[in-house]
Amino acid sequence: WYCIRKANMGLENLDKLTEATQEEKDLIAGQLYFFRAWWHFELMQYFGGLPYIDKVLSASEKLTLPRLSYAECADKAGADFKKAAELLPINWDNTKVGANTKGKNQLRLNKIMALGYLGKNYLWAGSPLMKNGAQIGASKNGKTYDYDQEYAKKAAEAFGELLSLVEAGQTQY
Repeated sequence: WYCIRKANMGLENLDKLTEATQEEKDLIAGQLYFFRAWWHFELMQYFGGLPYIDKVLSASEKLTLPRLSYAECADKAGADFKKAAELLPINWDNTKVGANTKGKNQLRLNKIMALGYLGKNYLWAGSPLMKNGAQIGASKNGKTYDYDQEYAKKAAEAFGELLSLVEAGQTQY
């Protein structure tokens, strides 16, 4: 929750970077969107649906946010992962900001990582456990292996975009 709060604080205060270039602001925002989605995704794996915190909450505010379903959380995380993929470069070495650390940017978050987690997020959301609320062994409706087709399609689209970039030689991978 601490990291989600920090990401939200960064996003809400991004306009206060008065001497940053648009590229710098976009790169910071992309990382913040990625981490907000990633931390929610990590929590969702343990707790299922939960409140998706996409704003800075006041310390004096009573916490009464509703618990969302897993699918609702996955949709919100998906939107953040997509935004991150739009803002992050494929290779930081090819950016003005990344030129300062050229050759040492391999572990920085990038578009490929955001697309990978976008696909993973949708793949998990489409699983029978999330769709059917299955218990170990069998689901309530007897469809233990019944995947949600819409989420599977969204996962395939995200992974397809990622693989297209890789196979076209546009990435360092």
